[in-house]
Amino acid sequence: MIESHWFVPCLAIGGTLLRLALIYFMHKNGNPPFYDELNYDHIATSISQGHGYVQFGDQSSAYRPPAQPLFLALLFRTFGHHLIYAKVFEAVLLAMVPFVCARVGRSLGLSTAASNVGAAMATFHPGLIYASATLYPSVLTVCGLTLGLWLCSRLIQAPDVGESIAAGLSLGLAGSATTTFGPLALLAALVMILKKSYRSAIIVGLIGTVPVVVWMVRNKVVMGRFTVATNGGYNLFLGANDNATPMSGNWVEPHLSNEYDRGEISVDDEYKSQAVHWIKAHPTRWVKLALERSALVFDSVGNPKTQGLHSGLLGHIAGWLMLPIILAGLVGLLFSYRNPLAWLTAAALSLVIVTSASTLVKPRFRFPCDPLLCEFAVVGFLGLRKQIAKDRTPMKLIERS
Repeated sequence: MIESHWFVPCLAIGGTLLRLALIYFMHKNGNPPFYDELNYDHIATSISQGHGYVQFGDQSSAYRPPAQPLFLALLFRTFGHHLIYAKVFEAVLLAMVPFVCARVGRSLGLSTAASNVGAAMATFHPGLIYASATLYPSVLTVCGLTLGLWLCSRLIQAPDVGESIAAGLSLGLAGSATTTFGPLALLAALVMILKKSYRSAIIVGLIGTVPVVVWMVRNKVVMGRFTVATNGGYNLFLGANDNATPMSGNWVEPHLSNEYDRGEISVDDEYKSQAVHWIKAHPTRWVKLALERSALVFDSVGNPKTQGLHSGLLGHIAGWLMLPIILAGLVGLLFSYRNPLAWLTAAALSLVIVTSASTLVKPRFRFPCDPLLCEFAVVGFLGLRKQIAKDRTPMKLIERS
């Protein structure tokens, strides 16, 4: 059954139905939106009404990356201001994940059955199912990153202009949806150069970086600074203060006087200044926090301040069940160190580790890498099983005795 050519389409349909069921359940029960969702909604509404990219009142903003608000604004202009339409669209969009993951598995040398098992784990990933029921940019990031890196691995084997453009656009989407992955197109291009895929590397690097650069130019023109976001100083402060712990995250509540009147650039500079001052005064403690946060990137439970389905018993069980899969994915990366896709996945994961270590760590920051890690997890499980079987051969047992 798993080897059937109908298995992956059934995964796509089943996963979509499950996500739609969760959206309906949360909508019917009136689950309140998260604070960040309200921000994305407000910016998208402003854009759709022709008032520009503003977050509070009439102040121009660069606090949130552009892809998700623009996506929502397009839906609002087309279908009206109905948030459930956006969530349904995201639920359907994630149907591409099992198809891409199954092909990723085959490119790693897995059998059809093993590849489809990895695709099934990615399809029913609890964090991604939950993400489709929110307005967070996780879905756009997952789709852009998974498709983009898979295409880059294909381009190393067989260069193609059309696929190079598609890979660049996909990574550009991921970077403009989640700023953590802004440099990913350049890192992917570097891997492709090392593998002597020069023309494709140039196309991917240029096209994949254009959306972020255009956004930074916009911020320079509108807000006076060539920056990718105005939340870097704030996030740095969350991880560098007397109350910071490895999992404190948004439990720390910094506040500056007249914050809303000072403008985003000024506020972010002040938070950055305070954070840098604290780091210089407590270098050892900050390094310890950074190392612990880098390890906690692989935790899927977290310590959420906002309560909801994710913070209940079911959410904790799902998070703990993800841990062996993620750890096996890391083992699979090591087993596949000769494969360019392992390098590309490691590049994306390293961006998550670096940004989380220096600021704050949350499970959803890693989720965009998880569909690829699910396929590497199958590699890891099979590799470990093979190694254990090898160590239990009669000759090995005789040598040990």
